[in-house]
Amino acid sequence: MPPASPRKKNETPATLDAAAWIEAAMTALAEGGIDAVRIDPLARKLGVTRGSFYWHFKDRAALHLAMLKHWREGASYNVGPRIERKTTSPRERLKQLLALPYSGPRATRAAAIEVSIRLWARRDKNAARAVRHIDKVRLEYFTSHFIDHGLAKPAARQRAYVFYAALMAEALIVVDSDEPALRDLDKFLLD
Repeated sequence: MPPASPRKKNETPATLDAAAWIEAAMTALAEGGIDAVRIDPLARKLGVTRGSFYWHFKDRAALHLAMLKHWREGASYNVGPRIERKTTSPRERLKQLLALPYSGPRATRAAAIEVSIRLWARRDKNAARAVRHIDKVRLEYFTSHFIDHGLAKPAARQRAYVFYAALMAEALIVVDSDEPALRDLDKFLLD
């Protein structure tokens, strides 16, 4: 993205790309919500000046839009193919999706980002649009797996909704992964 204003004679181009700014912004979002995504603290964390930010983004709103695009791509389009490469069974795919919240530090960070974006969506129309899009994509994806699992479309859609609600609740309800209620959650939701 070109700079918002022409560079000064002695100014050097930014050493970071836009992706580095987006990644730092996503970390700030995960740690403190959208209000923690501020240009000066991000620049300090990245060890660069504000000029680097303005080399890549017109303003903070442009960064926010880039963050939402990044989240949409990672929150829906990348997860399915990874799981589908591991197994062809619809039940096993859904079971692996249920296990995602406990699959490691990346999953913990992703859950924190998810919660922060959903809170942000309560007050920002662009974030709300991104959340609606993700919810629609995920529900269609889960529904297709329940149809492949043998359910008729209306029942598959209902089961997909309950499945998705349970998956989202796992990001909000903080329990150990060995919680007895989680042990057989897949049987409850998938049988």
